[in-house]
Amino acid sequence: MKILSSGAEAIIYLNNDENIEKERTEKNYRIPDIDISLRSSRTKKEANIMQKLQKIIPVPKVFTVNEYTIEMENINGIQLKKILDSRPELAVLIGKNLALMHDHNIIHGDLTTSNMILKIEENSEKLYFIDFGLSFFSTRIEDKAVDIHLFKQALESKHYTISDKTYNEFLKGYYPKDRNLILARLKIVEERGRYKEKT
Repeated sequence: MKILSSGAEAIIYLNNDENIEKERTEKNYRIPDIDISLRSSRTKKEANIMQKLQKIIPVPKVFTVNEYTIEMENINGIQLKKILDSRPELAVLIGKNLALMHDHNIIHGDLTTSNMILKIEENSEKLYFIDFGLSFFSTRIEDKAVDIHLFKQALESKHYTISDKTYNEFLKGYYPKDRNLILARLKIVEERGRYKEKT
């Protein structure tokens, strides 16, 4: 197997079947029983969310789930962070995907353009969301607003020259049923963030 990336929580491999394997790694600083329980529960939760999302938005198909490993489809496409600066209109697809997630009460938790892959097919483009390691289920308007807030921060950090335009494109696609409530709460979340920066 070939290691594609190694992060704080997991190692990503390309296996012999050309599929992706995400393995949650052991943490020596944790009590062993707690480490085993956490890695197992987080792996199952991530796989569960991905399986639910397969019927909702483009995400990699889950093939097998073991104690600490998820084997999933390898999406052959372009990481969005590499092309968004030249194609900010693609953010409409981000908005559409996130609206569907929020309507099903799923929070991504780490919505950056590194976690999106654009797959170009014959006459269409599909935007896949990946990496649901921080995702969770929630009906709270606050959690949905924070999801957008973190996405805006990622835009301002990685795509600062087009962040305003890209966010406006995102809003063109983001129409969940609670849109007005979520965007109103987002303003409160942002004000709270600005207040913390001043203190």
